Amino acid sequence: MSGSQGSPRLVVRFALGSLVAFVLVGAGVGAVLVRYVRIQAEERGSFHATFVAKAVLPLAFRGVDLSEPLTGEDLARVDAFVRSRILGDGRDVRIKVWRRDATIVYSDEPALIGRRFPDEVGDIRAAMSGEADSGVSDLHDPENVFERGLADKLFFTYAPLRLRPHGPVVAVAEVYQDYAILQGDINGLLRTLGITLGAGLLLLYAALLPIAIRATRDIRRQNERLNELLQREQENVEDLRAANKKKDDFVAAVSHELRTPLTSIIGYLSTLQQPAFAKDEMARSEFIGAAEGQAKRLMRLITNVLTAAELDDRERPIVLERIDLALMLREVAGGLPGGEGRVRAAIPNQAAFVVTDRFRLAQILTNLLDNALKYSADDQEVDVDAACTDDECVRIAVRDRGIGIAPERRSTIFDRFHQEDQSATRRYGGLGLGLHLVGRMVEELGGRVDVEDGSDGGTAFVLTLPPPAPALLPAAAAAGARS
Repeated sequence: MSGSQGSPRLVVRFALGSLVAFVLVGAGVGAVLVRYVRIQAEERGSFHATFVAKAVLPLAFRGVDLSEPLTGEDLARVDAFVRSRILGDGRDVRIKVWRRDATIVYSDEPALIGRRFPDEVGDIRAAMSGEADSGVSDLHDPENVFERGLADKLFFTYAPLRLRPHGPVVAVAEVYQDYAILQGDINGLLRTLGITLGAGLLLLYAALLPIAIRATRDIRRQNERLNELLQREQENVEDLRAANKKKDDFVAAVSHELRTPLTSIIGYLSTLQQPAFAKDEMARSEFIGAAEGQAKRLMRLITNVLTAAELDDRERPIVLERIDLALMLREVAGGLPGGEGRVRAAIPNQAAFVVTDRFRLAQILTNLLDNALKYSADDQEVDVDAACTDDECVRIAVRDRGIGIAPERRSTIFDRFHQEDQSATRRYGGLGLGLHLVGRMVEELGGRVDVEDGSDGGTAFVLTLPPPAPALLPAAAAAGARS
């Protein structure tokens, strides 16, 4: 009797307790969702404003002196551009361009041009350092007198203004957006998520009740089994923690590295869809080229991930070919950002051709050159030279003028997912797979890769490939003849 009476009481306690838990979880998740949705909406607003300052406003201010407030023809031309291409969609309602001393040199509100607001000096100088800053204005500040009739609340972003890519910051663009538009996005998403969350919790609660009733009958029998499983699990905790740490680091790196080019591509394509850019061939060409570069970067990242997975999943045969090394270097460098103009190759006649696996050599050179270009300044060149050794091995060296690698760290740089800095704000991107793939593929080819100090600073990666086995030479020669 006690057992039959105890089981219903347990079910009732479980039902009431789980109901309270579901309500609390729903409330907690709802609060988190509200904050998350608001942050996401404001981040999109900040991204939009930064994109306007980075990609649209420079087109308006080309050839304009921003050291003094705009007047005359310059003001008329810039004002027409801003009103037609930025303020025309109702999202952006006010544009201000600030000088370093907090003087407004341009605004679509003429009464603001030439006025100085000392209280804004801190924000302006922070933006001049290259960092964008956003917030919500209740329009009580003195500089917002002329914005009080635009909306009840505005979302503002201070963004550095450069007149050419990677050029110096010449001014600060402040973009005001109607917060009602952001709030509309927030409310719509919250309604959808709220309905989905509520329905999901109700369905989950209804589905759990019969399961809980059946489960109470087996609890005692399962206790011993659970204790046994827990004991086994505790023996693997350390291994699981280490694996989970690697997974988290990799997922964080992938999320950041894939989102960055995707965000740029989406931004450029969204801008190109605006009617104002339909006839602006210069801007369209510039945006399409930038989007193509980001797409190639995304393809390299995905290729590295897939190649790394294939290394462990199956053995891939080595197909030997006679390869024109100079031609391959030009093709690889041409596919990397800035590679075509910065990679210098010195290939003597005796090392002009190499017999090896084309796919692996292309992947090795792609990752080594991408690594060298990334860790070198934009105006520095990367040198590639080749030579034949006495034992007929081919020696290829990729030399950069970057930050260098300390000798004590060289033993780990070829590890999978190795990153000196795992944070999302790290200066140098990547997934930590490039050098790992280089090491594995060189090993598959029977060669080796050494790390040396560069003669002019930086680092030299020296790849040594062995001569092909005599039995494979006829096939390689035939492949070279067909090519």
